[in-house]
Amino acid sequence: MNIENKLLVGVSVMSLILLSNHAAMAGSAFEQLVEKSKSELVKVGGKINIGLDWKKGDAGPVMAAFKKDFPFIKEIKYARETGVGPFGRYLISIKQGQNPPHDIMHVASEFQDQYLKAGAFQKPMFDYKALNASLPSGWPKLHKNALDPKGDFVSTTGNARGIIWNTKLVAASKAPTTWASCLDPAWKGKVLIDARNKLQAFQYDPNQRPRHIAWLKKLVDNDVMIIRGQGSIVRKIAGGEFPIACGINYHTAYRSIERSGVKNVKFTFAESIPLELGTRLYIPKWSRTPATAQLFALWAATEGQEPLGKFAYRGFTWNPKAHKYAASQGKYISLCGAECATGWTKFNKEYPKLLKIPVVKEKKKKK
Repeated sequence: MNIENKLLVGVSVMSLILLSNHAAMAGSAFEQLVEKSKSELVKVGGKINIGLDWKKGDAGPVMAAFKKDFPFIKEIKYARETGVGPFGRYLISIKQGQNPPHDIMHVASEFQDQYLKAGAFQKPMFDYKALNASLPSGWPKLHKNALDPKGDFVSTTGNARGIIWNTKLVAASKAPTTWASCLDPAWKGKVLIDARNKLQAFQYDPNQRPRHIAWLKKLVDNDVMIIRGQGSIVRKIAGGEFPIACGINYHTAYRSIERSGVKNVKFTFAESIPLELGTRLYIPKWSRTPATAQLFALWAATEGQEPLGKFAYRGFTWNPKAHKYAASQGKYISLCGAECATGWTKFNKEYPKLLKIPVVKEKKKKK
C-alpha cells in the first residue's frame, strides 16, 4: 500500500473514531450524563462514596433503589455525617490539603458558607435545566425550589417542622396544634426546643419574621427548655420527661412513631410550616466520580423521592409521592431555599441570642 493510500486509510479510521465519539456523546443531556458516569466508574471499580445525614437504616434501601435503576454502579460506600462535629474537622483537613473521602456530600448549615469560601465544591458537569428537559419517561421533574439558582447544589429533601406531644401527658382537648400552643402558661418550663436552629425559614420569610421573633422571645418568658438534638428531644417526649416539643422534624418524629412503634407520641403540622431545603448535595472538587455524583443528586431529587419517602420519611411537601405530602396540604409554607441559605450564618447567630442560649467563647492563647 502506497503512502497516499495509507494516509487515506488513516484519515478514514480517524474520521470513524471521531464519528463514533460524537455518536457516543450525542443524545440528550441525561444520556450523556449516564455515559460519563459509566466511563468514570470503570476507572474506580464501579464504586462511589456518599456522605449524607440520613441514618444508615434509612439510607440502605434508598441506595439499593439507586443501584437497581443504574446497575452499572457496583458499590456504594455510605457514611452518615450528622451534627456539626464532622464538618468542622473536615474543614480543617481541607485547608491542610487532606480531603474527606466523599465523592458527593452534604454540609451542615452552620458550615455551608465556610465550605463555599474555601472553594471546596465544583460546579456540576451538566446544566440541571438541560437534564430536567431530558429525564426518562415517567420520572417526575426536578422542582425549581430544589435547585440552587447558582447551580452549586441540589436539595433532595424538605425538612418540614412541626409539634410533637406525649398523649399520656397532654389531654386530647389540649393537643398543641398551633405555634401559640407552645406559649401556653400551662406548659411553663415544660416545652422543649432544639438548641440547633431548625426554624430559619420563619426568620427568612418576611410574612413570618416579626411574628416569629416575638414568638421566640415569648418562649423564653415561658421558660422553654433547650436541648440539643432532634432524636434526643423525641426520646424525652416519648419517655414522659416533657409533654411538648416545638420545631421538630417530620421525618425524625415519624421514624419513632411508625418504625419504632412509639404509641404515646403524636406529630402535627401547625398552621404554618417552616420548610428548609435539606440534604443539599454538593460535588466536592476532589470527587473521583463527579458525573455519578450528579446522577445521584438528580435521581434523589426526582425519581428517588418515592423510596426516600417510603424508607426515610423524607422528600418534599410538594411531591405527591412524599410521606409528608398529605399532612402538609392546605398549610402555609415558609420556604428556606437557596437564597435563604445565604443568610444561614446570620440566622444561626441570631437564634441563640433570641433564646438567650449562653455562647462559650474560646479563651485566647497566651503568647
